[in-house]
Amino acid sequence: MRIFLLPLTTRQALIHCQKAAPKPDVKLSIPDRVTKKATDTWAQWEAAKGGWRKMLVTYGNQGLQRIPYQEWGLKSFPPSNPKLQAEQIADNKKFDVVYPGNVMHKDDVPKIMARLAKERKQLHWNRFIGSMVAMPFCIPFALIPVIPNIPFFYAAYRCWSHWRALKGSDHLDFILDHRLYRPISPPEIEDLYEQVAPDGPDFNYVTPSQVMDGSAPPEKTILPADSHDLVAKTTGVVELSGEVERAVWQIQRHFEREKKKQAQQQPAQSSTVDATKSEKADKID
Repeated sequence: MRIFLLPLTTRQALIHCQKAAPKPDVKLSIPDRVTKKATDTWAQWEAAKGGWRKMLVTYGNQGLQRIPYQEWGLKSFPPSNPKLQAEQIADNKKFDVVYPGNVMHKDDVPKIMARLAKERKQLHWNRFIGSMVAMPFCIPFALIPVIPNIPFFYAAYRCWSHWRALKGSDHLDFILDHRLYRPISPPEIEDLYEQVAPDGPDFNYVTPSQVMDGSAPPEKTILPADSHDLVAKTTGVVELSGEVERAVWQIQRHFEREKKKQAQQQPAQSSTVDATKSEKADKID
């Protein structure tokens, strides 16, 4: 198992766990079998030429694209268990954390991992409970003929997704608490960032208080949008292509929304300043 920590901007990084290949003689767990069945079914529906299956997959993929990339990253960690954890502690087995040393400082690696593990844990717990509560209310939609109970399946999927993110954050917390990680900066990862972002800024670990008081430097993009395929090729992890593409797309949309907010606030601030000057002038007159 390897962990990838890839800077996306000067403040944000993507985390992804590359699981070890399963042994051929080991049976998949029930959750993994259900996940595989759902993935195969979704792929079959994607291959459909038309109809409600194709339409469902089209809109479904758009919805999946909007699920926060941090959630996808946590879901990549396999759920752990006490027996496996005891074995890992006894063996003092360390997992490689791959990061670009020419962009990110080594001392920031555990800080970033800890933030990714903890900052969204309560949110996933709340939404896991919310999705579970919503599932029974979606059952009556099964009475609609022909089309499957889409609201129920969506609530079930989101319930499972938040549960996997919770388990992933617990696993990441365990690795950090017992120092079962080893940061490494391979030359090919450093060369990747030199190639796609030769003039890009370095990653800066920023605390929430720095963001609130305005002392943090402006956030800038490091990894460009068209680099996702090269990232997957360089790392040898096919899944990272979709993960990076989704994350960069979400960050770009966030930047666009922030620019619109600032543009809307500027006229309001200008009007306030003008009104204040006018009041002062009236008083002088």
